[in-house]
Amino acid sequence: MKPFLRNMLLKFAEIIGKTRRYIGIQITSTYKPVFACLFAFSIVFCGIYITASRNLAIKTIKKNLSQIINHLNEFGLDIAYDNIEFNSMMFYPLVKIEGLKIYSATSLNEWALKFNTVKAYPNIIGTQRLRFQSIDGGTFKFNEYNSVMSSNETFLDIIYNNQKFEELVLHAEDINIKDFAKIEKIAFLSKYSEPSEIEAFTTPSYINMFEVNNVKINGLIDYPLSSNLKLLYAQANIMGKFEPDEIFITSIGNWLHKGGFIDVPNLIVQWEPLTLVGRGNINFNEALSPRINFNTSSKGLLTLIKDLQKRELLENSNVFVANIMLNNKAYKMNPDDEEYTIVTPIGYADGKLTIENLPIKDFNK
Repeated sequence: MKPFLRNMLLKFAEIIGKTRRYIGIQITSTYKPVFACLFAFSIVFCGIYITASRNLAIKTIKKNLSQIINHLNEFGLDIAYDNIEFNSMMFYPLVKIEGLKIYSATSLNEWALKFNTVKAYPNIIGTQRLRFQSIDGGTFKFNEYNSVMSSNETFLDIIYNNQKFEELVLHAEDINIKDFAKIEKIAFLSKYSEPSEIEAFTTPSYINMFEVNNVKINGLIDYPLSSNLKLLYAQANIMGKFEPDEIFITSIGNWLHKGGFIDVPNLIVQWEPLTLVGRGNINFNEALSPRINFNTSSKGLLTLIKDLQKRELLENSNVFVANIMLNNKAYKMNPDDEEYTIVTPIGYADGKLTIENLPIKDFNK
C-alpha cells in the first residue's frame, strides 16, 4: 500500500505540473473547483488508507499480544494490565494501556515492573514501525521492597519489514527508582540478520546489543562493588538459524539441535574496583541450563575476590588456589596503576562459577 500511495501522489503532482505548463497561465477560477475536488479526494483517500492501516495494526497487536503472553508464561513471567484501549483514528494513540505490569509468576524472588500509562503510535503512513512509550513512570517491586519509578524518555520500537520482524529498540533515559538507584541510560537493540544457507558456516540470525550507563546505587545497600556502575556493555549474537514457533521452547530446542549458540564478541564492565573486557560464548544443555565461557582481561579482580571472600560468598579452599594462580599471572600495565591486570578464563556451568577452571562458587548449595 505505501508504494502505491506514494506513486499515486507523484503521478498527481506530475499531472498538475504538465497541465499548468500546457495552459501557460495561472490556474483560473474555472479550474479551481476541479483541483479542489482532486485535493479533497486525496485527503479523503489518505484518511481512509491510514484508518485501514491502523485497523490492520490493531488486529496484529491483538494477535501478537496473546502469543507474547504465552511465550512469557513458558519462562515463568506474565503480563497484566488495568485497562487497554484501541483507537483507529489518526493523531490518537493506536493503543493506550493503563497499569501495564510485567512480573514473575513462578520464581522464588517476587518482582514486578509496573508502568502507569503506556501509549503506542504507528508511523503516520504505514505500520512498519510501532512505538510504545511510557509517559508517567510507574513502580518497581522486589520481594518486600516497593519503590516509585520515573524516567524522562522511555520507548520501545518494533520494526517490521514485509510483515516479518526486523528490529527491536529499547531506550530509556534518566531512570530514577526512589531509594534504590538512578540510571542515566539503558539501551537494547535486537536486529534480524539473514543467516547463511551454507551449513559449513554458522552466521548470526539476530544481532543484539545491550548497554547501561552510569548507575548510581543507594549507598545503604550492602554489596562488595562501589555504588557507581559506570558502564555495562555486551554484544550477543544468536548464531544459527532461529525459526519462531508457536511454542517458544520448541523453537529454542530446534535451534540448539541445529548447533545454535550465543556468541559474545564484546563484553565491557566498568564497576569499581573491577574493570573487565572479554569475549566468549554461551551454550545450553537439554535442560536449557547455560554453559558460559569467557576469556577476560581485567583490573581489580583480585580486590573483588578478596571482598567476596570476606563476606563468605565464595568457596574458600578453591579461592586460595585461584588466588595463587591469579597472582602469578598479575602484572601492572602502567607503573602508576593501583590495580593489577590479569588475563584469565571465567566460566559458569551446572550452577558453578569458575576462574582458571576452579569452582569458586556453587550456587546449588
